[in-house]
Amino acid sequence: MGRRGLTWLALVAAFLLGIPSLSAAEIRHRFLAVDESRGQLLYVDESDASKEWTLKLSVKHRDLQLVGGNRVLLSTPDGYREYDLADRRLVKEVKGYAGGMSARRLRDGRTILACNAQGVTLYEFDRGDQWLRQANFPGVSTRVVRLTPQGTLLFGSGNQVYEGDLTGKFLHRLSLPEGAWAYQSLRLPDGHLLVAGGYHTQMYELDADGKVVRTIGGKPAGEAKTLGLHLFAGFQILNNGDLVVCNWTGHAAQDSSKGVQIVQYNMAGQLVWKWHDPARAGSINGVIIMDDVDPAVLNDDASSVLGPVH
Repeated sequence: MGRRGLTWLALVAAFLLGIPSLSAAEIRHRFLAVDESRGQLLYVDESDASKEWTLKLSVKHRDLQLVGGNRVLLSTPDGYREYDLADRRLVKEVKGYAGGMSARRLRDGRTILACNAQGVTLYEFDRGDQWLRQANFPGVSTRVVRLTPQGTLLFGSGNQVYEGDLTGKFLHRLSLPEGAWAYQSLRLPDGHLLVAGGYHTQMYELDADGKVVRTIGGKPAGEAKTLGLHLFAGFQILNNGDLVVCNWTGHAAQDSSKGVQIVQYNMAGQLVWKWHDPARAGSINGVIIMDDVDPAVLNDDASSVLGPVH
């Protein structure tokens, strides 16, 4: 079975059968991270610090995606940019679209840009970055948008998780507990949704009816206060089913001193890794673990685990 064919239940079964996971001391990641509060893109290599770099950005970014050709796509407050990872050169910029929050590259070369403007306005661009069409979801706002295997969109607004299509039609709405804030959602292979719950600092798994069937992390967790958990933002599902989640701690440059910046949970909900370097970085809101990811090709997480788009 291919790695993107693994179901969430199969991954849980692997854990129950005793397949070991690495301890925090054994885990060494390579990753890209968006530093919102200091306006930076970071590359961290925990096995070889000589390869690390920090790119100062002229505007703040939120969403990020590896789009092939060793480039990363970043959303901006009024559009999106592409940077070359080898020399950190800005190679493309599209701007003029107020409220930019999230940008995603599709397999056919189109780009989807979600903006908080008159609700959520969705812009489509062709592979040459020319405007094609737009759609509007009124009465909502969002942070990051993700695609589903069905070609629809998932996005949060407050404690609501919405699914819509590219014409601006709402298809489904599910609710997180009151006070949660749906930052990012992914559809799992069994049809459930995995949602980062914002200020509840929990990951929620919802079934098709919106029932919470599983939570990871959160303020009830014993380590929440020690770690300084504040807001669960962007996340990634790894090949082994572990979850890597950004813990955003505030807009100020020094807010990263308040808590760890990135955490990783295994399938049993146990903390197995964390990253905290407040001297180097501020509040992190987006991450890509690069260990098993090829930046030479387009990658997406529509099928839950980040990987190449075929």
